[in-house]
Amino acid sequence: MTEKKFYGWKVVVATAVLYALLGNFGLAAAQITIPVMALDPTVGMDRTMIGIGFTVFILMQGLPGPLIGKFVGQYGAKNAFLASSALIILTGVLLGFFAGASTAAYIVLFGVLLSFSSTLGGQVATQTTIGNWFVMKRGLAMAVTMGLGGVVAFSFPLITNAAIGAEGNWPMGFFLISVMGVISLAVAFLFMRNKPSDMGQNPDGLSAAELEKAAAAAAGAGAAGAGVESPATEAEAAALADKRAGVFKNPTSLTQGQAFKTPAFWLLLIAALSIFVALNMAVSSGVLHFGGLGIDTGVIAGAVAVQGIAAVAVNLVIAPLADRIEPARILGACALLTAIGALCAFLAQPGDVVMLYVYYILLGLGFGGNTSVMPTAFANYFGIVNFPKIIGTVLLLLSLFSGLVPTIAGAVFDATGTYATMFAVVAVICLVGCVAGFLVRFPKKA
Repeated sequence: MTEKKFYGWKVVVATAVLYALLGNFGLAAAQITIPVMALDPTVGMDRTMIGIGFTVFILMQGLPGPLIGKFVGQYGAKNAFLASSALIILTGVLLGFFAGASTAAYIVLFGVLLSFSSTLGGQVATQTTIGNWFVMKRGLAMAVTMGLGGVVAFSFPLITNAAIGAEGNWPMGFFLISVMGVISLAVAFLFMRNKPSDMGQNPDGLSAAELEKAAAAAAGAGAAGAGVESPATEAEAAALADKRAGVFKNPTSLTQGQAFKTPAFWLLLIAALSIFVALNMAVSSGVLHFGGLGIDTGVIAGAVAVQGIAAVAVNLVIAPLADRIEPARILGACALLTAIGALCAFLAQPGDVVMLYVYYILLGLGFGGNTSVMPTAFANYFGIVNFPKIIGTVLLLLSLFSGLVPTIAGAVFDATGTYATMFAVVAVICLVGCVAGFLVRFPKKA
């Protein structure tokens, strides 16, 4: 009997589209739309108010993390994608009509509703889906997912800027969010599957014979670490993966409490946190910073689009490396790139388009790499069984610790008239994250 063709790579494509449209488009559109809205004479917001909106947005991406992790674990990623699509359709319409009505409306609609809607169909659902479908090729699959998502997402700033137009019709930027929600609803309904067993298949498309070999490898590996054992399929595949790959992939799954007690958890968190700090600074203040240096919004939108291209490029490089070089080390290198980028923003002079592009390219390389390898690093080190809970808590901590950056940056600008000081601080934080990524230690293979 002919075996079915492995469906996992179709899931990768569908997940990439959903992650781009649900998890990324809302913030990408807001990054261009909100500065235009804030400068509208009929609206008018100071930089602190703009920062508060972004801070609430970031916090709402993390605060519901454990709840979303439980939802995905109980009801599956497909239902999370469907619910996210429906909420985003509604939220985009409300933003277009009411975001400029008052500061409270802006904060509630953008900071709370859009953030929660995008988070529901964002990292937890995406990472859980890829983690379920792939073990041996998890790093490659995650890199391909993020790379394809980047191909879709690089055009978002340009599309948004074109929709707003020279006349500054900012509601159109928000209405586009609803359009993307409609597309996502169709993709999730037609193509998404939660796990290989839904299609009568195994992770990585392993055959029954390969699973038997993996079982033998798992039996001979002994206790590879403390924790709750994974289901047979994952344990077998992970043992075989660890034997074949050059990186550590835990064949057992640690509980969330056990993960918290390891130095590796906190070092990985610090490395990822530094990059999130850099991203939050960019999305809340980057357009305003370079606009204040006399650079046209259309040129800035082009640079933001190049950031997406850089993210795709780095994923093409990471794809063949993430299963050979420890993701934690790649994470440290990504933090270094964002540190250099933040330093460029600090040094930029009026009209300095070169520094503008260097900044966004390095940010794209750093955060694009982080998006791909950060979840892989946690999944490899702590196992996949409790991954939804662990990554949900990680996102919560990342949001809590980095969420105040936009408000602080806005307050610093209102006090000093410049964002330069904050970019210097971000550069230092990213250097600390770089060191943390290279301090993670791994068990020696038997």
